[in-house]
Amino acid sequence: MSSVNYSTPKTLAIGLGANIASPSGTPRSTLISARPIIEKNINNWINAFLNEKAEEKSLLNSKFIFHWSPLYKSKALGGPENQPNYINAVLLVKGGNLSKIIPSIVAASNLLQRLHKIEKEFGRERKLKNNKWGPRSLDIDLLAWGDLQVKNSELILPHPYLLERNFVLIPLAEAMKTSSEMPIQIANQEDWKE
Repeated sequence: MSSVNYSTPKTLAIGLGANIASPSGTPRSTLISARPIIEKNINNWINAFLNEKAEEKSLLNSKFIFHWSPLYKSKALGGPENQPNYINAVLLVKGGNLSKIIPSIVAASNLLQRLHKIEKEFGRERKLKNNKWGPRSLDIDLLAWGDLQVKNSELILPHPYLLERNFVLIPLAEAMKTSSEMPIQIANQEDWKE
């Protein structure tokens, strides 16, 4: 019998953004094209993790619930001047197999590596120097996973700018509405929704 606390919320929050073309086309097309790829990778990530735990194998067919925000347009924040506007979205994942896993640094780092591979498929080069907050064909960030707190050179959870950026907060609030999560209040929503 497992001693995992299944009652602790383990919702996973992921932010996406793009402001330059990718092999899939416009930033809007990129975010739309990335959606099923991200969902498939999250399914594979969780199932691979559970395959390592013999007592959890019976849970492999348990489905996650994916809650996507609408796409939002926002001005580029920081970085080089005169960047194109970003298209942003947030994904919340909860339930199913995810609720059977205790959030951990190892699991979160593994997911982050998978998300970085997706970015690369869409033309993102993370190794470019002097590109902090520069134009991106696809940017995928882990925003939060339950109450997991991480601060190392690879990953910071919750995301350090989560509460400072309307282009994350507004789509997050929209995704939370559809997922029946506790609603949050955000001021100045005008001019963000496309």
